[in-house]
Parts: sequence; C-alpha cells; structure tokens
Amino acid sequence: MTTVIRTQMRAVGAHHALAPVLDVARDPRWGRTEEDVRGGSVSHLPDGHRLRSRSAGPDLARGVVATGKHFVGYGASEGGMNWAPAHLPRRELLDVFVTPFAAAIKEAKLASIMNAYNEIDGIPLGASRELLTDLLRGELGFDGVVVADYFTVNMLFQYHRVARDEGEAAGLALEAGIDVELPAQHCYGEPLRRAIEAGTVPLSLVDAAVGRLLRMKFQLGLLDHPYVDAGLAPSLFDTTEQRVLAHEIARKSMVLLKNDGDLLPLDKGLSSIAVIGPSADSVRLLAGRLSLSRPSRDHVRGGQGG
Repeated sequence: MTTVIRTQMRAVGAHHALAPVLDVARDPRWGRTEEDVRGGSVSHLPDGHRLRSRSAGPDLARGVVATGKHFVGYGASEGGMNWAPAHLPRRELLDVFVTPFAAAIKEAKLASIMNAYNEIDGIPLGASRELLTDLLRGELGFDGVVVADYFTVNMLFQYHRVARDEGEAAGLALEAGIDVELPAQHCYGEPLRRAIEAGTVPLSLVDAAVGRLLRMKFQLGLLDHPYVDAGLAPSLFDTTEQRVLAHEIARKSMVLLKNDGDLLPLDKGLSSIAVIGPSADSVRLLAGRLSLSRPSRDHVRGGQGG
C-alpha cells in the first residue's frame, strides 16, 4: 500500500504526506480513533527518556516524507472533544503518548512531525518549545521538519488567545519549533514579515526553519530535479493493478458486527434497515470527516489531510 502511495505521489509531484496518525486513543468518544494505528505493549523509556535516531538516513531521493501526528497527547482530550485540553501527568505523557513517536523516530527515521491542537498544562502545543523543541528534538533526537496542523498558528491568536495578532502568533510558533505553516501563509506571510521588520521576531528563527526545509528538499532531490514528467503520470497513477490492490485493502479492513446472543435489538426477520439523518446518504462522509468526494471516471475517490 505504501509503495503505491509513494509511486502515485511522486508521479504527480507530491513529496510530503500528512500521515500516519500516531495518537494513542483511549476514549471512544474521540472522533479520530479510526485513523490511529494499532500498537503493541508500551515500555518505559530508559535513561531520562532519551532515544537517539540512527545516523544513517533513508533514501528520500526515491521516496516521500511521512508525517507523524499529532505531537502529542491529542487523543487524550478532555471529554473526547477535539481540540480540548489533555490533562496528562508528565510520566504518563512520556511513557504512553510519546512512545509511538519515539519509536518512529528511532526505528523508521521519521522525517516530519505535525503538532497537536490541544493544550497541555495550559500551553497550546503550537506554542510549546518545551515539547516541540526540548523534548522532540533534544531528547528524542528528531532532526526533521515540524509542520503545523491546519490553522494551528492562527489559532494561537484567534482560538487560544495567547498571541495579540498574527505576527506575534508566528513568532510564538517559530520559537516553539514549527517550521512550516499549513494550509496557507496566514501568519508566516506578511504578518511575519512585519514582525521581523519591527524587531519583535528574530530573523534567526526564520533561518533555522528555512534551513531544515531546504535540507529536506535537498534530500528529496528537488533542488536538482524540481519537476516531474507530466506525460508519464497517467501510466503510474490509478492503474488497474492499483485499483485491485485498493479493493483488496478495503475488503480486508472492513469490520462486520456479529449479533452474538441477540446482543443487538434487531429482529432476525428484518429485510432492511433504515439509516436516517442529514448525512445518511452523503458520499463525502463515507470515509470519515476528512474525505473529499471527487468524480473520477466511473467512481468516486476520497482524500485526506490535516
């Protein structure tokens, strides 16, 4: 599956994937549990929780960048509500919620991390240098690019209210360690330029972020080969073999609910069940809240991000 994803992305000139989700979800009310990956047992991080990446890096010139998200504690939000604060003691934060990221950094040499929206101990993750720099880069040894979950930087001003304007929000995010604002330059554009000219945001923060991003582009080979062969793309994207694989993956991923011991209040003689509601027949919501419906030949495909 990941080989096909890589092939399709590179065929159309995309090199940075906003996946996988590494959140630990313990509350079924949280709306993104279906995105999480299955994990094994959790062990205590040794020696002050210090795990270092291996020196040899992946051959990104033939691959794509994966993004581990959402760092960190996103799936432990208060009341299962998205964006809500996560009330996590530091030992539990490190032993449980940081562990999947530490493993991906150490074993898979993860090249990108996306921050979480939530607050921990009153500090939004998008403004937490303690977690995005001191812990992530200092203790876990991450040396890649940190990208903002959508609208994170602007949310420091409009939602969390820890910044007075977009320029100050940009400074807080850069200081915390966020290299790239997504999905657009709401704060890292003109507001950041004005803040730099006013002397409220040091240019050294921008230099550090730009340096990390340029290194990633160099590793991907984009500085030497910035364009793809547009004529070759149709032969590598959405092929018959890829559709067969997609069908097999979809079939194996389905979960059927068995009515053992008449657990469900359904009569066995029912010939049909009505699904009622404003989204009962919505193609857009068939694959979750992040799906986008797009006609393609004779079918509809879904896309994800954020």
